[in-house]
Amino acid sequence: MARPLKESLDYFPLDIDFDQDDKLIVPLSKFGMEGLGIIVKLMGEVYRKGYFYPWTEREHYVFSNRVNVDVNLVKELVNDCIKWGFFNQELFEDHHILTSKGFQKRFIEAAKRRKVISIQEDYLLVDPEVEVKKVSHSIVIVDADGKTVNVYINPDKRNKEDAEIPQSKVKESKEKKSKEKSNKELPPEPLPPSGDDPSHDLKKGNGVKEKPKPKYDEENQYFKMAVYFKTKVDEMAEAEGLMHLTAKTNLQTWANDFRLLVEVDKHQDKNLILQVMDWVVTDSFWKSNVLSASKFRDQFPKLVLEMRNKSRAKQGRNYSGSSAKTKIDVVPSVTDGHQVSDEEMAELMEFARQMSGKPDA
Repeated sequence: MARPLKESLDYFPLDIDFDQDDKLIVPLSKFGMEGLGIIVKLMGEVYRKGYFYPWTEREHYVFSNRVNVDVNLVKELVNDCIKWGFFNQELFEDHHILTSKGFQKRFIEAAKRRKVISIQEDYLLVDPEVEVKKVSHSIVIVDADGKTVNVYINPDKRNKEDAEIPQSKVKESKEKKSKEKSNKELPPEPLPPSGDDPSHDLKKGNGVKEKPKPKYDEENQYFKMAVYFKTKVDEMAEAEGLMHLTAKTNLQTWANDFRLLVEVDKHQDKNLILQVMDWVVTDSFWKSNVLSASKFRDQFPKLVLEMRNKSRAKQGRNYSGSSAKTKIDVVPSVTDGHQVSDEEMAELMEFARQMSGKPDA
């Protein structure tokens, strides 16, 4: 098998808030700033190759040596990034590479002025028909042997007749006829894969109409859940100065997310959902990371576990801190009105002298 075609980048874009990505919450929580540095270096390796980075045993040691970090720590971090979706798990398992739809989109954006952008068919996660509209020329899909499978031409570059001289039109006409003749000998082009984005489950142009989202009136239970959570989030956002992050809210979309949480994800304990709503806006970490119903739905199982763990830990601290020892009087209490006689007082004084180890006065 020939080596897959790779095209490196001289630079890559890095959003200032990329570390807030939901897919990096767990890896960065576990590995901190060291993990953040390793992830940025891994991104550099991906773009150095183009849009993917081979991740075999050899690369484990080469990369670990390059960043001067223990190989086991690097492998554990990468496994977490794969587990939580920062790298595509299916392509890692099938081809032992690190890539994602986001990496491929950013690669195409950075290379948009190239005459040809090539992506291997087996590694494709983006929709070429969509991405080709963002580039200057074309996107070529190749197989594992480097042979062209599909060519997607930028539609904005197809109609230039008004700006061309007659000679160029004649030349283009001849080339067009030649291409049409050769294309007749080729089998029909397969529909390009749409990637792992759930929004592509219903593809346009395949005869299947996308189901419209239901509408929810104000008395609908899911709409009420959306309004309640929106109120909680807004109160927290106002207190934390984050109102700009919650200004654009579609309650119909939020209501639909809560319906999916209950009916599709089968989280049907509405009391538990309400408890998590109340808790998540008070947690120091999650309150700034769950600002919508969709994030709430995505993170719900994790939120339930963390809420319960923190509740148990808090109860344990309260229990250990409130345990009171039973008071034991060394001498009998005299606050009950009992009058101590001279003899009893002498005995108590003798007892006290013996306990202190002092000799007789």
